Amino acid sequence: MRPGFRTQMIVAVVFAALLTVPAVAQPPLLSSSAPGAFGVRYLTDRAVVTYTVEKPEDSDAETFALRVRLPEEVHWGFFDREPIPGDDLRWDDGQAVVDVPFGSARLHLGWAGEANLPPEAAEVPLLLDDERVGSLTARFDLEGMQAGGEVPAVGPGMADVAVEFTEPTRPDAVSLSAGEDSVQNWRYDGRTLEAREPLQIGPNPRVSLRVQQRGLTASPVERVVFSNVRLPSPVDRIPDDQTPDGVLVEAEDYVDVEGTAPQVNPGSHYDTHGGACIYSFLGDGTTLTWEFDVPEAGQWDLYLRISCGDVGAWRAITVNGETPESLDLVELPGTGGWGHAEGEWWIVRVTGGDDLAPPLELNEGTNTLTMTGLLTTHLNIDYLLLVPHE
Repeated sequence: MRPGFRTQMIVAVVFAALLTVPAVAQPPLLSSSAPGAFGVRYLTDRAVVTYTVEKPEDSDAETFALRVRLPEEVHWGFFDREPIPGDDLRWDDGQAVVDVPFGSARLHLGWAGEANLPPEAAEVPLLLDDERVGSLTARFDLEGMQAGGEVPAVGPGMADVAVEFTEPTRPDAVSLSAGEDSVQNWRYDGRTLEAREPLQIGPNPRVSLRVQQRGLTASPVERVVFSNVRLPSPVDRIPDDQTPDGVLVEAEDYVDVEGTAPQVNPGSHYDTHGGACIYSFLGDGTTLTWEFDVPEAGQWDLYLRISCGDVGAWRAITVNGETPESLDLVELPGTGGWGHAEGEWWIVRVTGGDDLAPPLELNEGTNTLTMTGLLTTHLNIDYLLLVPHE
C-alpha cells in the first residue's frame, strides 16, 4: 500500500458517510394557514411581523394561524399596540404560533427582555433662553425617535443650541438641524449636549432632532434650548443719487469660487454697471472671492449694488482671510425682483453707518474680500464699492 493511501481512504469514507446523514430541516421563517402578503424583521429581542390577509369568501373563520420561526421560545407579544395574552401564544417546534384576525396588522413577538413598544408620539419642549417658544412633535420607531417642527421665534440669526436628556445618551446617537445647518460636534457633560459651534438659522426654521436608541418607551429628551441668539448684521439702503465715490469692483470679476459658480451673461439684466452682473449666487455655502487695490491703509466702508427677489439673502464676509466683527452673518434685503426692471437694483451700505458693522480695516495695495452664501436664498450682485470711512 502506498504511504498515505490509508489516511486518504479513511477521510474519503468519513466524508461519504457525512454526505449520507440527512440535514436537520429548519421550519420556514413564516407560514400561514391563509394566503396573503407578509413581512418579518428580526431585532435583538423580537420579530416584527406585518401582514395583509383577506378573509376567504367561503370561510366562516374569523382568524387564521400564523407561525413565525424564532431563535428562542416566545415569551410576549403585541397585536398592533395591544398585548397578546400569554395563553394565546403557543410554541411549537421552534415556531411561535398565534391566531390573528383577517385584515392588516403588525405583530411583535418577543423572546427576550421585557414586553415593550415605543410610544406613538410625544412633544419635546423648545425654549429660547428660559421661555418656551414651541415644541417638536416626536414620532417613534424601534430604532429611536425623530422629532421636528417649525420655530419662527428663533431665526434668523446665529444661536447656541443644547439638548437636555432625561437619561445618559451617546452623543453619536443624536443629530439636530435647524433649516439647512446642522450640529457637527457636541460637547457632553453626561446629561446635556451642547453644540460646539453656533447654528446659522434662517427665518421660520424647521428644527429636526433624531435620537437613535432602541428600546425607547418614552422620549429621552427633556427639552431643546436655543440661547445667545445673535441677529444678523443689517444694512442700510442708500438712494442711487447719493452713492459715494470709491474703489468699484465689478462683481463678475471675482477671482475664485468654491461651490456653485454664479452665472454671468452680459446684457441679461436691466441697467447693470459695465453691462453685466453675477446672478444665481446661491446660499448653499458657495464662496466668491474678489481682489482689489486701495491707495492707502485704514478704515474703509463696503457698499453693494444688489437685487434679490426673495425675502432676503444672508451672507458671511471675510476680508484678507479674517471675519470682521458682525460680518459672520449679514442680512441683505429683498429688493422686489432680480434686477430685470427699474427699481429692482438697490445700493446698500454694509459697514460704517449707525447700527451697522464697523468699518473694514484694509491694507494699502491689494486686499481680498470673500463672500459666502448662507441659508439657501439667492442673490444677484452688480458691483462692490469700497469707500474711505469718514
